[in-house]
Amino acid sequence: MKKIFLLLLSVVSIAAYAQKADLSTVNTVKPKKGQKMAFEAAYKQHVAKFHKAEEKLNVYEILSGPYAGYYHLVNSGRSYADFDKDRADANAHNVDLDKTFFPYLEETMNGTYRFIDTLSLRPETVAEKFQVTVRHLKMGLNMGDYRKELGRNVRIASKLKGGYWENLSSIFYDQLWDGTDQTTVTIGNLKDGFKQLDAQYYAPAPTGSPTFRDEYVKAYSYEDWEKRTKLMDEAVVKTEVYIMKLRKDLSSQ
Repeated sequence: MKKIFLLLLSVVSIAAYAQKADLSTVNTVKPKKGQKMAFEAAYKQHVAKFHKAEEKLNVYEILSGPYAGYYHLVNSGRSYADFDKDRADANAHNVDLDKTFFPYLEETMNGTYRFIDTLSLRPETVAEKFQVTVRHLKMGLNMGDYRKELGRNVRIASKLKGGYWENLSSIFYDQLWDGTDQTTVTIGNLKDGFKQLDAQYYAPAPTGSPTFRDEYVKAYSYEDWEKRTKLMDEAVVKTEVYIMKLRKDLSSQ
């Protein structure tokens, strides 16, 4: 069940980037059968009471895959120092959760993620619908080489022309404290909605336009492209993909 943590995430604010507060904590919950609407009503009241001014939350609903119907409750823009702090109203907050939140839930999980600016592409893009890709990495993987290639991916993609490439936006996260299961999460921002996932949504690139491979070889070398292909093929043990949407009505206002 650990993989569900990867659902992570929310879009961290630009202000959070500047403050180096690049951590997000994610609680993932599954309402009991027949309790979905009761859960939403109870949690909406909890957020209005305890997460209006501080520890603001964004709520996302998973729409596909084995975790469809789960919710991500995301507190973003945090720093490590925030983990040392206790809420002044911690007792009242926790009592409220015990009385009006947990009784409606069948399952709860949590995880912490770190946003990495240099491996993200146009992260400032505003969206309410997302495609999430979770990658479980091979044990013993050379993370320096892997991250170098991810950085190159972002630099090349940012230069490509055409509707698809120019609208591509993604946010990259590392899962923290994940032990031997090294995991990364990439959230694709779909500013035009899920219709962006349709292969026919964007007009094809003009004839003769350079491909990603063309630009990569031009910037680096064919030898590096061959090394990249091998590394990327071997780096990932398992990949999970799902879509989710922001639930503004359940989030901090």
